Amino acid sequence: MKKLLILIVLVSQVIYAQMPPAVQQDLMNFEPGELIVKLKDNVDANVTYAENGKAMSSFNIGELLGIEDKIESSSVMFHQKAIEASIVNKEKMKAVYAAKAAANPNNGYSPKEPVSMKNIFVLKTLNESENIKMLVNELNNNPNVDYAEPNYNFSIDDFEIEELNSETENESSETSSTTIDVDDPLYSSQTNILQTNLDDVWDTESTGNGIQIIAILDTGVDYNHPDLEANIWSNSEEVNGIEGYDDDGNGYIDDFRGWDYHHQTNTPLDDNMHGTHVAGIAGAVGNNGIGIAGAAWNVKLMPLKVFQASGIGDAATIAQGIEYAYMNGATVLNMSFGSYAQSFTMKAALENAYSTAILVAAAGNNAVPIGPC
Repeated sequence: MKKLLILIVLVSQVIYAQMPPAVQQDLMNFEPGELIVKLKDNVDANVTYAENGKAMSSFNIGELLGIEDKIESSSVMFHQKAIEASIVNKEKMKAVYAAKAAANPNNGYSPKEPVSMKNIFVLKTLNESENIKMLVNELNNNPNVDYAEPNYNFSIDDFEIEELNSETENESSETSSTTIDVDDPLYSSQTNILQTNLDDVWDTESTGNGIQIIAILDTGVDYNHPDLEANIWSNSEEVNGIEGYDDDGNGYIDDFRGWDYHHQTNTPLDDNMHGTHVAGIAGAVGNNGIGIAGAAWNVKLMPLKVFQASGIGDAATIAQGIEYAYMNGATVLNMSFGSYAQSFTMKAALENAYSTAILVAAAGNNAVPIGPC
């Protein structure tokens, strides 16, 4: 077993050395002393659920995995409703993959094995300088484990807000073909409207009907901003409920307008401005004589602060934000961030979100093609 482990590490190092520097950098960018482990569904991890649905366990996962001397603590991710829904979705996806393979038996397609959100633990090591990569390699060969991975960090990238000048040379009437009156003073500065033909959509379809809920998974949102305030999502059960009580039973107390995962509060205010910037592009109130016009003028924006002021957020936190978004009615998840690292935990959460929501992710910011040109 020791020789096999050494061989795996050596092969991994060879493959790693062949990767572009940017990829190598992202694969080494993770929370020190933390890893995420998904036990197989048939492993009884003694998971119970609190009244609010939060999964809990006193199970000694370190002992099961043979690393008890390295683990300081473990916690179960996600909530009961999401976990149970993911188990059902897993069986549906298995059927879809099997049907796809049966329909194309000669193309070498191998059915994927989807994973549920059950038995996913965040582990913290006793020693923060623990070699997480080596530990992950070891655990991925354990028969009780679906996968183990570092708690990768994701980034909003280098972000600077460009100064928009209301006294632009070209007025909106000269730059846009829309027949809808737009009186937002900075509208003529919004090149994104023309580049994506959004004004044509406004003319032929709609500027929004207030039904869609866009979750902004970012650095928070300035929900008091005059161009956003009217479009901020409101959790009616909590707003009309009892203060200090989890009225809707989703595991978050008084989450009137979303959640701040870094401070564990119900005030997901932006301390970076990236999230506010993104929210404005998606859903700033249009034709109100203030600021800009969003892609949708009448929409609900759900602020979820999963990134720190530095613009860094880890996979475990983002995955919890994804779970919150779709379990609380978001129909669109906006994720303007990235990394070359792949988190299976985030993927599991996204696979389940995809059953009820549209997923929108950052793409193209580094001008690297992802397919044939």
